[in-house]
Amino acid sequence: VHIVTSAVLRQSMLPAKNGKIINIGSRAGKVGYPSNSQYCASKFALEGLTAALAEELRDKGIQVNSYAPGLVNTRSFPKPEGRKGVRSAESIEDGFFTVLEGGVTGHYLHADELDEAREKGFEDSAALKPIGEAIFSP
Repeated sequence: VHIVTSAVLRQSMLPAKNGKIINIGSRAGKVGYPSNSQYCASKFALEGLTAALAEELRDKGIQVNSYAPGLVNTRSFPKPEGRKGVRSAESIEDGFFTVLEGGVTGHYLHADELDEAREKGFEDSAALKPIGEAIFSP
């Protein structure tokens, strides 16, 4: 991820002073899941990279965010028929465009939370959350 991102930044986005990077995250990058420590570690690292790049590139016209599409049924990684929460590849499109067109940097969106925001009548942008947490201030 870092090698490809760095190459695209150097060769295209930085010279153009424009661009959008959307890393594909996972709730596993926010919450540890038993028996998935390596996957969780890689997704936590991706969230850290996303947050750091968002700060580094904030004033250079480049937005960096992450999108967690949830469980997606694909030919490469099929999910059991009828499993709760499984999405089709087509169903994650709205979330992708919410991130792409959100006009923010350093944010995270999970497809399930977008669905929940919509069910409650909120704007899609309500489901976009800052990746970084607030620093403790007594």
